[in-house]
Amino acid sequence: MGGPAPGDRPAGVWPPAARLPAGTDPKGRSTMLPTNPRRWRTALTAVTVLALLGLAGCSSSKPSTPSTPAPATADTTPTTGGTPSPSAGSASPTSAGSASASPSGTPAAAVTVTIKDFAFSPVAVTVTPGATVTVINQDSTTHTVTSVTDGLFDTGDIAAGQTTTFTAPTTPGEYRYICSIHPNMHGTLTVQ
Repeated sequence: MGGPAPGDRPAGVWPPAARLPAGTDPKGRSTMLPTNPRRWRTALTAVTVLALLGLAGCSSSKPSTPSTPAPATADTTPTTGGTPSPSAGSASPTSAGSASASPSGTPAAAVTVTIKDFAFSPVAVTVTPGATVTVINQDSTTHTVTSVTDGLFDTGDIAAGQTTTFTAPTTPGEYRYICSIHPNMHGTLTVQ
């Protein structure tokens, strides 16, 4: 009458925690990972397949194609401030991975870069010194095309659905650019 009798358990505790084997929950179910090698292989295979599918979904199956030259138009925001110089470590232009603006592989006098799905297309373009670069924003938000080296070129804000142009640097070299609003967007402009 003064308290629980020896051996009585409080309500809701079954079996007593002191008697539970290691790796089981209060209901007696195993909490350990499976020890059967077949289950491990099956689980590992499933994880591997999912990882490969995820990686395949992140890759692009479209080969980069040369863009067609755009007609020269008046610059809406020309910026050629200062004397341009190639970015550090990139003094010599490279053609590997570059999408030239003409099918013959020669630099173009004018090229178009399209912004869509938070990416520049093509990512790498090759132009002649002082070429006109047209930028078309087909995305749903504002973007920029801004050289990583300050002052070489910057389109300023390009609203969704808008088009603008800028003048490529006159000094041959490889120039990296980003969207200053979304710095994970990047591309390369090769002047040769």
